[in-house]
Amino acid sequence: MKKTDWKRIAAGLPVLLLAGLTVYLVFRNHYREILASLRSVSPAGAAVLFALAALYQAFEALVCRELVRARLAEFSYLEALEVTFLGVFGNVATFAVGSIPLQSCRLHQSGLTVGHGVGIMTVDYIFHKLTILLYAAAMLLLQGRWFSAACPGLSGYLAAGCAICALVSAALVLVCTWERVKSLALRCIGLLPETEKWAQRKASWRANVESLYGEAQHVLKNRSCCGKALALNILKFLCLYAAVFLSIRLVGGPALPFWRVQLLSSVMVLISSALPNVAGIGPAEFSFLLIFSQCMDYALASSALLLYRAATYFFPFAVSALFLLWTRKRMVPA
Repeated sequence: MKKTDWKRIAAGLPVLLLAGLTVYLVFRNHYREILASLRSVSPAGAAVLFALAALYQAFEALVCRELVRARLAEFSYLEALEVTFLGVFGNVATFAVGSIPLQSCRLHQSGLTVGHGVGIMTVDYIFHKLTILLYAAAMLLLQGRWFSAACPGLSGYLAAGCAICALVSAALVLVCTWERVKSLALRCIGLLPETEKWAQRKASWRANVESLYGEAQHVLKNRSCCGKALALNILKFLCLYAAVFLSIRLVGGPALPFWRVQLLSSVMVLISSALPNVAGIGPAEFSFLLIFSQCMDYALASSALLLYRAATYFFPFAVSALFLLWTRKRMVPA
């Protein structure tokens, strides 16, 4: 194994240390109760939980495959898995900055131009954001009265989450679909300083905007592709929210109905997606405890959070490191 491979993996260690520090600071006053709850988790239940987390990534890879096949018909599911886990690795190890570059480089190896790769991954992100908003809206439409009664103090957080998520989604969709908005975005980029450093950034951002617009136009013409991407994203989040439900049950939390947890989880993700984060750490923990401490003891909510994050954050990162090594070994001659 080459030193550069180990360096890339080691780049994620500061993030994991930050996560460990966060865990200590947040849960230090309840660690005895949390440890007792975690010790009660059955191996079989933990295996099912980690399987749900893996299924979430599997559906994400299916979304990737559908979007890429609009350009590259022979793109395989295994290649889509590589792209998906490279995104996971980039999100953690490079504080989200390197996710799309890593993915677009891998897509380039499959035959796409870098610009098309960046555009497709951005379109993927747009579907992801839209699904978060639509899923939460559907859950609130069906169970809004119960939510208002059960969590009366969360309306402000919910409104802010909806507003920010809607604004981000609308801005991305408009840049993708409306020529005037795309031109406005390009003009705004042109107003930035003309120094050598900024000139390189401006050129890159202009290329990304053009690629995003072109890919979006290409995908939107394929209604079948759009429908499949949206349906697969819904199934993806169904698995993620089922992981929350199972985490609560495994630590001995209250017997909340499955669809109630789907509602609470969708609101949790909506709020966390509207907050700034460092490599996915911070908003997820904050929103989980904010929502679920309304329905159960804080120590139990903390236990469920740790189990949920182990399955949906730390486990995928470990798998993504293996994918990085495997991809490098296969693509770079010895």
